[in-house]
Amino acid sequence: MRRKKYTPGEKLRYCFDNFMSKGGFSVFMALLFLFFGAIVIISALRFLANIILPQENMKELFDQWWLSFLQIADGGSIAEDSGSNYIHRIVGIIALFLGLVLFSSLVAFITSQFEQLLTNLRKGKSNVIEKHHTLILGFGDRVLEIIRELIIANESERREAVVVLAEKEKDEMDDFFHDRVENPKTTRIITRSGSTSSLQLLRRVGISSARSVIILNDMPTDALYSEKAIADARVLKTILAVISCTGEENLPSIVAELHLRNKQQLARNISDKISIIDEHSILAKLMVQTSRVSGLAQVYDHLVGFEGNEFYFYRPPGGFPGISYGDLMFHFHTCSVLGIRTGDRRIIINPAKERAVQKDDQVILLAEDDSAIKFSKQKYKTTVRSVRPAGPRPQTIEKQLIVGWSQKTSAIIDEYSNYLTKGSGIDLMVPEIDDPTRRNFSMIQKKHPDIKMRLFKAKIDSPGIMEKLKPGQYNNVIILAGDGGVAELNDSETIAKLLEFRHYFKKARVNAENTQLITEVADSDNIEVIQEAGVRDFLISNQFVSKIYAQVSENPDVLAIYEDLFREEGCEVYLKPVHLFLSPVPPKISFGNLCAAALLRNESSIGVRILGEEKNRENNYGIYINPPKNEVFSLQEDDCLITIAEDET
Repeated sequence: MRRKKYTPGEKLRYCFDNFMSKGGFSVFMALLFLFFGAIVIISALRFLANIILPQENMKELFDQWWLSFLQIADGGSIAEDSGSNYIHRIVGIIALFLGLVLFSSLVAFITSQFEQLLTNLRKGKSNVIEKHHTLILGFGDRVLEIIRELIIANESERREAVVVLAEKEKDEMDDFFHDRVENPKTTRIITRSGSTSSLQLLRRVGISSARSVIILNDMPTDALYSEKAIADARVLKTILAVISCTGEENLPSIVAELHLRNKQQLARNISDKISIIDEHSILAKLMVQTSRVSGLAQVYDHLVGFEGNEFYFYRPPGGFPGISYGDLMFHFHTCSVLGIRTGDRRIIINPAKERAVQKDDQVILLAEDDSAIKFSKQKYKTTVRSVRPAGPRPQTIEKQLIVGWSQKTSAIIDEYSNYLTKGSGIDLMVPEIDDPTRRNFSMIQKKHPDIKMRLFKAKIDSPGIMEKLKPGQYNNVIILAGDGGVAELNDSETIAKLLEFRHYFKKARVNAENTQLITEVADSDNIEVIQEAGVRDFLISNQFVSKIYAQVSENPDVLAIYEDLFREEGCEVYLKPVHLFLSPVPPKISFGNLCAAALLRNESSIGVRILGEEKNRENNYGIYINPPKNEVFSLQEDDCLITIAEDET
């Protein structure tokens, strides 16, 4: 086959096209070349004109070149040829038109480049020059709560940065944070727009110098299975892109949001630096625990996140040789001890008080800040060793009501069934009963035959339904938000249901103290609205999980503590009446002595709850987490110790 021959003109055109396609610099160089070429051409024309019709003021070649430059650069310089002959005037006119064309092109080019620069700035295309920053990839539902927590975590630092890379317009993200983050304090929120799995963009946002990476899912937990599968695949792709940019050895700590169990396990298998939070399990556990233990929600609010006390791992240079866990608790006068982490990184919450702490073990502490952690060689002296604690707390038959069906309902019923004693009951009220709901409910019934379960169809706003339901017969009522839809609309519906219950208790003059209402709210901003309206029923939201994301991004080892506290077996947080630990209850007692009393029941105390202050917002609703050992409390028999224990008895 004969190759086509190209003419010199076609080859020159091809080379010119390739040169101009390189971008703005090529265009600028072409315009600059034409500008100097025009000066040379006009100077040559003036030189020829001066040969044909010489002029006295154009004897020097430099004078001809200078006048050519002025007339091309400034059209007003054509007045210099007012006294010249007609040939020089014609050359001047040619110079004027060339100057207009070239300078208008140059001005248009500079304007377009400047506009492109502004557009790139608005789109977030510029490089991020930061070190040790937190990088958030994606713009999921919890991004706002995570940033709020990181702002609190960075308060003690002079200048910190949180960088957000998402497939949203930069100005849209900037407006979102500007409207919702009142005071970023020492934290700068930097946004960039683009694909989270682009290697070029990841390098542009400083992935190699980031302290931690949070990868958010762009699908909510209540989305369809197929949608969550696609979204999880995108998160996995982003994880691989991060590894490609940094390498496995230099990989920063990663917290990734994945919905499907198989994808979660796949991400864990990629690297041990990747932390995965099982949101469904945590929320189900939180809702069940906080509904069954009054005041526990406020306790978790202090434990989760950076506001208040935080979890720390601590080991002095020489370790803790020859000290038992029970004794170790009293060598920290301003921190609460709740467990140990062994040399092989196993987490043991509330171990036996006789257990010897090994040299390589680390103690798990609650402290306001790492500067507050001090190991005292002198043990805090207690005076309650001779007091015999009360026996196990008897379990009672309970009755629970769950209103609404969502993807968390099955997990909540299953979690409830693990806590309830034989003969207890769970009623599930839904507006419509479809086949999947009936099948899932039937499976849970078969799994827990000792628990009486009932599924029935009813709408909370139907006339007379409250009188038939009699909510006062239930220990707890959990109102769940429906799957899908807009968070604000879902919140409005669940809050309306909450108010229906409140209205019933008020109208019927039924004592509502024995029935606790728990309402699931997606947007944490709505919690403040409800509380300001005077509604004291506690509201659960995804804010809890968002706080855990932020805390794990700063310290990945903390996730192991949460997983241990939220799993079915093992120790959990409880609020127990002080009369279970001391009988009689002394009029005044130090927190150190309360810790000693809890230790007699093989429990680790981390705080106190005073029921007389449960409605006092200024005193944290009577919740005192991690007080100093020497702080003295005046307690009644029904006031509570906040402890880590195996069960609620």
